[in-house]
Amino acid sequence: MKRFKCMYVFVVVLLSTFTYGQESLKMFVKESKVPCTGVGPMECLQVKYDNDKEWQLFYNHIEGFNFEKGNRYEILVTKTKRPEPIPADASAYEYKLKSIISKTPVNKEKGIYDTKMILTQLNGKKINSGKAFITINDETGTISGKNGCNNFNVKYTKLSSKNQIKTNSPMGTLMACDKESMKLEQDFSAAITNKKFKIVKKNNTVQFKNTKNKVVMEFSIPTEDQLWSFIAKNNWKLIALENVGQDYGKASIKFDPAGKKVSGNTGCNNFAGTYETNGNHISFDKVAVTAMACIGEEGNKTEQKIVSYLNNKDLRFDVADQTLNFYLNDRLVMMFGITK
Repeated sequence: MKRFKCMYVFVVVLLSTFTYGQESLKMFVKESKVPCTGVGPMECLQVKYDNDKEWQLFYNHIEGFNFEKGNRYEILVTKTKRPEPIPADASAYEYKLKSIISKTPVNKEKGIYDTKMILTQLNGKKINSGKAFITINDETGTISGKNGCNNFNVKYTKLSSKNQIKTNSPMGTLMACDKESMKLEQDFSAAITNKKFKIVKKNNTVQFKNTKNKVVMEFSIPTEDQLWSFIAKNNWKLIALENVGQDYGKASIKFDPAGKKVSGNTGCNNFAGTYETNGNHISFDKVAVTAMACIGEEGNKTEQKIVSYLNNKDLRFDVADQTLNFYLNDRLVMMFGITK
């Protein structure tokens, strides 16, 4: 009878494991993120599991994990299969932090690596669109970014001389864009495919020179002032909220860096307040919202979510070529696009 009880308990535990589709994983998290594309442009964690040799992109959110750039982590997470039905834009699994085993600061000179660089010159021609940019990942040996229209990545190998590389053929998405962007993509792809380069950095300028010492591509590393000048000169309309892309009506945001002021619309009411930044972190303060009644339940929910994020002190932001993105715990929560 006792033996039967033990077998029964074992079967129940086994069935429970399969029912919830849950498992524990050990993950290593690299100290920097790289540009990637999920629902929209974003940054991905780079992770390895126990027996992995290569870093891989991690597109999901780890609940409870507050990533801090410049630290390498060893963590335990719980991976759980989402119950059906699974939203079209969601992962089949949810991840939750169990514990941080170790957190180690990685202090290395950034130089040309792990930093966004915007294309400013190609084959002697000035490029002012900001539609092409790259990030060089030293550890994975890849260059990733946007080629004018599509996201891409290309493998490279280091040559014997310092900062000399040889690229392979790039891979990327296959969206169609306007004629100007497609021409830039074509020229950029030709310039970077199966080539040898010497990379030279001076201040915020990075040059890719060919074997004849001619500058093929020139990139600029944006300063904080340049970044906020770009943000301030544009009007930003909400195009995605919590990874749901749709028309959110008047919902928008506008920044005034000189006065550290922010204003906009929740889709229903106007708002205004102040903000402070610390690197890529941003916090809003004294945000006041007008008190007009919103039409419909959906409008109320949208406003509540926007106001909630504006009142959160742990937001992080970045700027792609045409989007201003806000993250909470590494989850993309608001995406704004440039509007006239």
